[in-house]
Amino acid sequence: MSKLRHMLPSTHSLFVFEAAARNLNFKLAAAELNVTQSSISHSIKALERHCKIDLFLRDNRGVQLTAAGRQLYEDVRAGFGRIEQRLRAITTPETQYITIAASSSMAAHWLVPNLPGFQQLHPKLKIKIVTTDRDIEPDHEVDLTIWLRPKGLQRQNSWHVADEVVFPVCSPLFLQAAQIRSVEDLVAHQLIHSFDPNRKRMSWSEWLDLVGLAPAEIEPNLVFNDYQLAMQAALAGEGLALGWSLTAQFLLRKKMLVRPLDQEIRTNNAFYLIAGERCTKLDEIMPLVDWILAEAGRA
Repeated sequence: MSKLRHMLPSTHSLFVFEAAARNLNFKLAAAELNVTQSSISHSIKALERHCKIDLFLRDNRGVQLTAAGRQLYEDVRAGFGRIEQRLRAITTPETQYITIAASSSMAAHWLVPNLPGFQQLHPKLKIKIVTTDRDIEPDHEVDLTIWLRPKGLQRQNSWHVADEVVFPVCSPLFLQAAQIRSVEDLVAHQLIHSFDPNRKRMSWSEWLDLVGLAPAEIEPNLVFNDYQLAMQAALAGEGLALGWSLTAQFLLRKKMLVRPLDQEIRTNNAFYLIAGERCTKLDEIMPLVDWILAEAGRA
């Protein structure tokens, strides 16, 4: 019989030690394990007393591992990794997916058209896309999502994807038939409007005002409550829609949509890729994160 259980104050102390050693911060370890910081400190002290050796050096700047602590951490990390790998193999034989939640327009016009490139690079990784009409917090069912937030977002496990840039778009055939040489010419054509009860989007009135045109109240005659439908109308040549830097990127690159003018509005917002703050699948999702950031950087 293994004597390990007699060499530890409790098996839980190994989980506490691993989290504290990996973060080198008792507060972060406490947040990860959903306990108090004092509980982490007491558990570490109990482990040190039981082993009769210091595992951490404590000073005003925080904590560091001792030589013995580093040796123990390397073995604990390796052991946990092997146990986790084996448990996944025997308890989850079904296909595992990386799940990403996005708006319908982001999914239809950016993720889905671009994903074949990712799957060629990572054929063993399986992706599940779910559409949502509102921003959701990643959880045990959703690994990643995309939010539009003010620039400078400070959040653990978040990555800046692209700044928000807004500009008019239309189909190439529509532009051939239209006479658009200046911003003033835009209002002579059908402007496709959309509104979203859960996500604030810039309206045509706001955009025109920001580029210096203050027209009379615009009377929209084509309005959708889903931005995806507005994009479909623009693709069908029904008029001019406002395009967003990220969601219109693929369509512009393929020349399915064009920009009739160079004018654009750069806001103080940006698109961010978001994972759970306590995500336990970072190693698995990072290939997708890195690919999205690289793909979004293509002009």
